[in-house]
Amino acid sequence: MKHLAIAFSLLSVVAGCSPGKNFTGKSDPLAAILQGLKRDSLVSTVLSRPDYFEIQVIYTQIDRDRQGQPVFSSYWHNVDSTRYFYPASTVKMPLALLALEKINHLKRSGYPRLSRNVSYRLDSMRVFQQKYFADATSPNGKPSIAHDVRKIFVVSDNLAYNHLFEFLGREYINRRLWDKGYTRTGIVHRFDYPGRDNRYTSPIEFYDPTGGIFKEKEKFDDNIWENPQHSTRKGKGWYNASDSLVNQPFDFSRRNWFALTDMEKMLRSVMFPKAVPEQNRFNLTADDYQFLWHYMGIFPRECDFPRYDTTAYYDGYVKFFLFGDSKEKRDGSVRVFNKVGEAYGTLSDVAYIVDVENNIEFILAATILCNTDGIFNDDTYDYDSIGFPFLAKLGRAVYEYELKRPRKDRADLSKFQRALRQ
Repeated sequence: MKHLAIAFSLLSVVAGCSPGKNFTGKSDPLAAILQGLKRDSLVSTVLSRPDYFEIQVIYTQIDRDRQGQPVFSSYWHNVDSTRYFYPASTVKMPLALLALEKINHLKRSGYPRLSRNVSYRLDSMRVFQQKYFADATSPNGKPSIAHDVRKIFVVSDNLAYNHLFEFLGREYINRRLWDKGYTRTGIVHRFDYPGRDNRYTSPIEFYDPTGGIFKEKEKFDDNIWENPQHSTRKGKGWYNASDSLVNQPFDFSRRNWFALTDMEKMLRSVMFPKAVPEQNRFNLTADDYQFLWHYMGIFPRECDFPRYDTTAYYDGYVKFFLFGDSKEKRDGSVRVFNKVGEAYGTLSDVAYIVDVENNIEFILAATILCNTDGIFNDDTYDYDSIGFPFLAKLGRAVYEYELKRPRKDRADLSKFQRALRQ
């Protein structure tokens, strides 16, 4: 099994070198946007030290042909899919997509009563496993894949991610992503569960009032998933479980990885499934896409189940681009369909941004490290002073550029409007 992991690693490194549009000068709109942003002292400081702040940016313009089909043009800044950054909660997006896909596969494979809305329960066979059969935040008080996906996109819920990890299993997750061409991605652990063996996942059973529908035993993954990216040792120190400072770099080599190029490609597959290679798509229904677009695009206050406290979960809570530096209520004229990540001093966002009235649509993906003291696990990061302002200003600058960018053909964005209203 270890040989498979090594092959996975080597091919990922080769794939990471694939070219993109990374022009300089007047031919590159992203370079022009960033140059204009340098008038802001914070942004100027960040851009002057791209490797220190581990900045990577992908800006994808979307034009439409006469048939309304999207045409993509991507521009990169400091992008290197072989250089590691901690992806944090962005990895919840692939798990949500894989979980919905697996439900569809099972439904077609002899379990017609199964759906994303069917209740499930997790059993425990080992000391580190926990039984789970109730969810007070769901419409019927029981967990379901739909509710986990809902919470993942609306507020980036960690427990919901862990439940999908149990349903899928580590080997299934990584092999399916590999088969789909996401070769710069590896998801190898849960969140917030120190001491749990990530090779094992809990037994799961789906059921309805008439009885059991589908049951899966405990899964075990004996593969060694090796992080193929470089720069996995970061900073100058970190705090251990005993709250003691360890004066050496923090080792991320056994942590999840998700290259920015894969994030952008995956978001394209969600928002424009027919416009990407078939290999990159997820086997989802039209209703699945409407469901995803709805919860990816709404603000927490617009969620039906559960109802979120708007003081804690403000409009910009998981919308870093454009809105992340403010707790103001937004008018909804600009919508952000996205997934963010925030942990270990790293902020990331990958988003499809839409303004229907002004006929604007574009994709933006970026990551930044905000840890100027070089110490990890100390809960002292520069999110508020550096990270959130930078990403919000970047999003606004690209949006302002898009407002002035001429387009030959108008996009029909009504399907995204319908999804938000459902």
